[in-house]
Amino acid sequence: MDDYTWYEVVVIGAGHAGIEACLAAARVGAKTAVFTVNMASVGNCPCSPSIGGIAKGTLVREIDALGGEMGKLTDKCFIHSKILGSSKGPAVQSIRAQIDRDEYKIVSKYTLESNENIHLRQAEIIEISQNLDNIKGYIWNLRTRSNIIYKSKTVILASGTYLNSIIYIGECSYSCGPDGLFCASFLRNSFEKLGISTKRFKTGTPARILKSSIDFSCLEVQHGDEKIIPFSYNTVDTLQNKAVCHIAWTNLKTKQIILNNIKKSPMFNGQISGIGPRYCPSIENKMCLFPTKERHQIFVEPCGLQTNEVYLHGTSSCLPEDVQIKFYRTIPGFETAILMRPAYAIEYDIIDPVQLNRTLEFKKIKGLFSAGQVNGSSGYEEAAAQGIIAGINAGLTALNKDPIILDRASSYIGTLIDDITTKGVYDPYRMLTSRSEYRLLIRLDNADERLMPIGRKIGLVNSKTWQDFQVRILKKENEIKKIKKIIVKPSEKINKILENLGTKPICNNITLEDLLKRPEINYKQIEIIQKEVFKINNILGYIPEEEVLQRVEIFVKYRGYIQKQLKQLEKNKKLENKKIPVNIDYNLISNLRCEAKEKFSKLRPENLSQALSISGINSVDISILTIWLKACQNF
Repeated sequence: MDDYTWYEVVVIGAGHAGIEACLAAARVGAKTAVFTVNMASVGNCPCSPSIGGIAKGTLVREIDALGGEMGKLTDKCFIHSKILGSSKGPAVQSIRAQIDRDEYKIVSKYTLESNENIHLRQAEIIEISQNLDNIKGYIWNLRTRSNIIYKSKTVILASGTYLNSIIYIGECSYSCGPDGLFCASFLRNSFEKLGISTKRFKTGTPARILKSSIDFSCLEVQHGDEKIIPFSYNTVDTLQNKAVCHIAWTNLKTKQIILNNIKKSPMFNGQISGIGPRYCPSIENKMCLFPTKERHQIFVEPCGLQTNEVYLHGTSSCLPEDVQIKFYRTIPGFETAILMRPAYAIEYDIIDPVQLNRTLEFKKIKGLFSAGQVNGSSGYEEAAAQGIIAGINAGLTALNKDPIILDRASSYIGTLIDDITTKGVYDPYRMLTSRSEYRLLIRLDNADERLMPIGRKIGLVNSKTWQDFQVRILKKENEIKKIKKIIVKPSEKINKILENLGTKPICNNITLEDLLKRPEINYKQIEIIQKEVFKINNILGYIPEEEVLQRVEIFVKYRGYIQKQLKQLEKNKKLENKKIPVNIDYNLISNLRCEAKEKFSKLRPENLSQALSISGINSVDISILTIWLKACQNF
């Protein structure tokens, strides 16, 4: 077979899902090709020029722990970074970084080009079909618009929002992908032939404003953190912010202009039938959903260091361009704003993700995988998280190896995939901390402890990264042992320190660990007490790096809560171990509700835990199913 056209994995799309998918497949050893309709779309960020955020930042850390690329790319291209939720508990803390949008694309493309196991090609795949090869088994044929046929053992759909996409700006609508790039108009015909069901979704983006047309003196300055915490465990250089962000506010004039022209919005006059994102509504939707609210926050974010384009986070719209200019200019600081790119809505096809296994392979189509926004998710991070899993499993499948599955307790990645494949999507899916029942177990700080062993086992984590990980864990264990051993004896000086820290004095000997359990005490304060203890008891010790101290503090302070979640996890594991036969006929279960029969038949849960997580299913349904299964077999 021609070496030029034969691959073990082909990825359709080179956005955030496609990048992770092709790199993961190549790194597990599969010869891989990735196709993009335009090289300018490789690593493109058509909406916000940022990576991370609450829950999303943890996804990026998890991708990195598995051996993925998004964290490394972000650390190379960021211009402003901030920890969100720093005043709250560790379960909701996360990193958000503004990136240089153009640099991110350049570095992404170069990363793919530099991998010897990846061929990056500009071509539109217009048809995919599966044939039986006498030697290689089932083989996928992929035809380009220029009529070249490529062949592959496995295929990953990572086409983002490009499938039959239509741009809307007021009454104007036209077939187009994000940022004026070509849409993919033909691939859906193959979906119909393969029996793949689709839905119609919608998303949008704000206008980009010329920086010199903004009066920044009217805006609130938002500086990045002084100490930058990188996304990637491989980043060792000291990072520095290179830009600032700002905050602006809409007002009643803004609201009035939008409401006066609401019927000109395609979302409100029936032009758009696709379902939009619930957690990132357009400015029109905000004005209607919150009628008593007088103003809305806008995050003013630079798109890069070599451009004067500024992104107005929180003002996505599909109103006519002349209306956009009017309402943007009512915002203080934007009175003379010049639009470089108008806001727009984009409507596109997605595949219904309940057709996928948790490996992200289609249940009924061997060798076909799907990842990213084409699965009905929203956001670069959610796309990349699916991409790395699809890439790993497509590569392993092509090499005749067993796939991996991440469960809900292992990661936000596992939660995301379980949610979309088991519950389906009814609007663009966004990762939220509230979606995980194990969010205290799957934090930003311990992503490497949870997932790096998996990445190492399948070959994505290199020896240097693995060695550094082992050193971190050893330092954490040593520090825990140390604070368990160091005894603080009551003294006038120690009790004065404790009272100054707002906590109770001690009457008996106490360990540093027990002091750290107190809510008023953090590790910086433990260091003050420790120094005093060293003077009194002549105990020698060391102060490890801040990251280790953070891990130890979380371990000590939240151990009780973590133990509760671990007990709950054990109960849920029992349900997960109760496997459900693939070909069960739910209509035979006479006492089962019609809704439960319908949903179980469509979604085909793998175990009782998945069955219970399906929307509309209750504990009685699970009990009836369990009794029936026990009566039919050894369950």
